[in-house]
Formats: sequence, C-alpha cells, structure tokens
Amino acid sequence: MKLILKLLTKILFRALIAVLALAVLTVGVLNVAKFVLYHEYYSMKTNICINPGLNDGFVCQGIAASEENDLILVSGYMKDDSASRIYAVDSFDNFHYVSLMQGDKNFTGHAGGIAVTGGKIYIASENKLFTVPLDAVATAESGATIDIGEGIKVNNEASFAYTDDTYLYVGEFHNGEKYNIVGHENQTAEGMHYAICSVYDAADLSKPVKVYSIRNKVQGICFTPDGKVIMSTSYGIADSVYYVYELSKATDSGKTMDGAPLFYLDQLEKEVKGPAMSEGLDYREGKVITLTESASNKYIFGKLFGAKHIVGLDF
Repeated sequence: MKLILKLLTKILFRALIAVLALAVLTVGVLNVAKFVLYHEYYSMKTNICINPGLNDGFVCQGIAASEENDLILVSGYMKDDSASRIYAVDSFDNFHYVSLMQGDKNFTGHAGGIAVTGGKIYIASENKLFTVPLDAVATAESGATIDIGEGIKVNNEASFAYTDDTYLYVGEFHNGEKYNIVGHENQTAEGMHYAICSVYDAADLSKPVKVYSIRNKVQGICFTPDGKVIMSTSYGIADSVYYVYELSKATDSGKTMDGAPLFYLDQLEKEVKGPAMSEGLDYREGKVITLTESASNKYIFGKLFGAKHIVGLDF
C-alpha cells in the first residue's frame, strides 16, 4: 500500500508540474500574441504611470487629469463593498486615496466616471453627479474620508463623465443584458442606439444643453481638441474597442430630449481593438489616457498580461 501511495504521489506531482508548465507556456504565448492581435493599439500606447489600488481590492472605473494640480485621478468601487474611492496619482508610482462617504455612511456606488474642472471633482454614479473639492482630495492623507453629498440628478444613468472645462459630458452604459437602458432608443445610420451622453454647462447642471445618442457598451468618452470623439467600449473578457468619430459629422436628429437638441454620433471613422476591460478616458498632453480593470483583484488575469498601467494612446 505504501508503495502504491508513493507511486500515486509521484504521478500527481508530475502531473501538477506539467499543468503548471503548460499554464506558464500558455501565458507566455498569449503575451507574445497580444502584440499581433492588438498591433495598432500597442503601436499607439505609452505607459504613463502605475494604475493605483489594483492589489488593494479597488476596481478602477473613471479617469481624469488635473493640470492644475498635476494629478491623475481615478475613481472606482471596492471588491468587498467597502467605501468607494478616488485615487490621486502624482508621479509614476506614488499615489494616495480618499474613501467616499455620504454623511456617516460609506458610499459604495459604482463611482463609474470622474471629471475635474473649476476646482471641483465630479463623480458620475447612479444617475447623479456628485461633487467634491479638488484641493481636499489633492492634499488629503491617504485613507482619509470625504463627503460627496446627495448629488444632482441627471437625465441618464451616469456611468461615465468627461469635461473640456466648459461643458460636462455625462453618459450611460447599455449592453442589453444586465445593464439595460430603456427609453433612450434611437435608430441611427450605424444601427440602433440605446444610450445617451448628455452635455451640461459646467456652471449650470440643472438641464442639458445638448444630448448625443451613442452606441452600446461605452465605458468612457473623450472629446479631443481637434474635433474627434473617442469612445472606449468593453464588457467581460471580450476585446475592448476604441471607436473614433468626427464631431462635426454628428447627425442632427431634428428632435429634442429634455429640452436639448439631440444628435446622433453615428458616422464612424475608425476603430481600434485592444485588451479587455477598458474603462474611462480623458485627454492629457496630446494623448487619450485610459486604464483597464482587468488587473484588479476582482478579475486578476490582467496581472499576467502587463495591464497594470494607466496608458496614453496617440490617436
């Protein structure tokens, strides 16, 4: 019996070694293959800094660059449903965070989008825009708490945000499955759109001044100084896709939504495929900056494929 057990142990050990060797080989092959599969993405990509909180249970969602404080801000939620956070990154690998509160309770919302302008940080989550002072986050001790208040309701589900310092763009995510937007359907030249991105004057969040009908699965949006609109789309482990539109070619629907003119972003110019789980976008120093959630402790697999940085994409 001892001989049999010893033999079985030896066989199992060798099998385990073989499985581990195969796993390492597979990861190695995929790490090479990604440069072929996503050639255009990697030709555009530059690492900006470490994506913060990936090993702390933080699941990144939104990104915003503050020129005023020379910071990159990242919003997101926690894997363990503790208070959502904003991370402030001030160099390649140095950062701190604040935990979000509402009164004496943790705010555990998605904190899906973030934008910064006029000394304020705007957080898009759960059909509202919440605001906190930029300086309070920039100068906080890591782990400090900050109250985001009750927020201002907007006319969509508020999954992501962007600002060009004059307007705030707040949009929603639709995939027709778990996240299903109803009531914002528009038939456009590129097919049926189910989601919108609303434009608010940064000085008046009471009503939108313009509304854009957008494609499905948008995680982030960026309006560049040269008139491009770039959308980051992803869901699950499928490819991320970055879609590029010319803003001047947006189709005027001739309709209004909540008193604002409605335009369709439906004249696609270009698309670029990239690694899974892309999230928010912003514009910084001539590049579109972005990040993915795949290397967070919630999903893990991105740790094996070098997805630990905030990156700049040169479109």
